[in-house]
Amino acid sequence: MRRVLGFLVGVLVGQWLVFGGTLSPADLHVRAMSAWEHRDYPEALRLWSQAVSLQPGNPELHYRRGQALAAMGLRASAADAFQVTLLLDPNSGVAREAMDGLAGLQPASSDGQVTVPLESGLGVWIVPAVVNGHRGRFLLDTGSSVVVVGPMLAAAAGLTPLAGRAAIELQTIGGRTRGPSAVVRSLQVGDAALHDVPVVLHDPGPGVDGILGNTFLGHYLVTVDADRRQLSLGPLERLTADTPAASVRTTE
Repeated sequence: MRRVLGFLVGVLVGQWLVFGGTLSPADLHVRAMSAWEHRDYPEALRLWSQAVSLQPGNPELHYRRGQALAAMGLRASAADAFQVTLLLDPNSGVAREAMDGLAGLQPASSDGQVTVPLESGLGVWIVPAVVNGHRGRFLLDTGSSVVVVGPMLAAAAGLTPLAGRAAIELQTIGGRTRGPSAVVRSLQVGDAALHDVPVVLHDPGPGVDGILGNTFLGHYLVTVDADRRQLSLGPLERLTADTPAASVRTTE
């Protein structure tokens, strides 16, 4: 009898240890809002995504997740999140905000296109970029979800890790690693410029100062002209459900 009681107590304690330490959707939302206010969009996205997984029927959590995705330039995924919000509660105030969010994903009509020279190096493309007024050479990587800034350029540009924020996981050639998040006041490639861009601080590898990923590229239609060695950044075409974050066209 004692052994049975001891087993039951052990099970209850184990469950308390497992589930007692799990943050509720409300707690995750509060933490995500704090990250959002500090412009730590990757952390906000991580927390709202976790909250959505725990409470998938909450339309506001889907809307907030869509906001974070849009801030990171992941327009197609943001559109999906806003659409889920509308499906869950089409007549609410948050539904109207989701409709505004969908409208905001459509770029203003413009014929403007920015063209910058590319440098070829060991099978990759290198593009010049300016971080907070400081020039650097960035690896062009449309498969990277974030912009990565190396330690030397980060120090010159005055970038510091966001306090109290979890490190962001990165997939590199050498395997998985982690780096602190920061926010770039101004990131410019040619005449294309964005402000308050979330980045990850990490060594990008030899020969470059950073990696240009989709928190920047996702705001443009990206075309690589291999013959002319040029990168063109144009206004996105009308968004569809399967539009990738950075639409890439390569001309031969």
